[in-house]
Amino acid sequence: MKKGELKNGFTMIELSLVIAIAGLIFLMVFIALPWLRATQRDTKRREDLLSFIDEVKTYQQKNRGTLPGMSDDDKEDISVDWTAIPSDAEATTWAGFYRDYLRGNFMDPVGENYSLMVTNCGRDVAGRDCNINTENMFYPNNYRITVIRTSTCSNGRPVQSSNPRKLAAIYVLETGGFYCANS
Repeated sequence: MKKGELKNGFTMIELSLVIAIAGLIFLMVFIALPWLRATQRDTKRREDLLSFIDEVKTYQQKNRGTLPGMSDDDKEDISVDWTAIPSDAEATTWAGFYRDYLRGNFMDPVGENYSLMVTNCGRDVAGRDCNINTENMFYPNNYRITVIRTSTCSNGRPVQSSNPRKLAAIYVLETGGFYCANS
């Protein structure tokens, strides 16, 4: 090679620098992808909760504004297996509502059936509204939607309502926190 001639090609330092930058970009995408997917699933869960509220409103329109009834217990836990709900379950119960209005295709984005935990709102001995300890709610929570009768959402939390035809529905999100929607 004669003096003053330029060499064609890249040096090892240049190649190493390009590979390092490409690796960093790949690493950032690889780290962010699971969070993006979880955020997308949580968006679907919020939409599902709003669809649930819409179905409750449809039920109320067909039943003179009333909500489905509860069993004799203060709480009713609707099985995650909607096919296990007996065919003779009255449409006026939450089990009948789940079967007739949600039509068995009410599933979490990961493929599990949602379940319903229905309870009444009432003050506990400390004077907190609705007896629902939202601080102890963690994902996945058995894919449970907590339905609180006689309540509404205020600042993202269920509070007691004077209207017995209102309810708040809460779902724990995968990315943290929970989502509250009301009828």
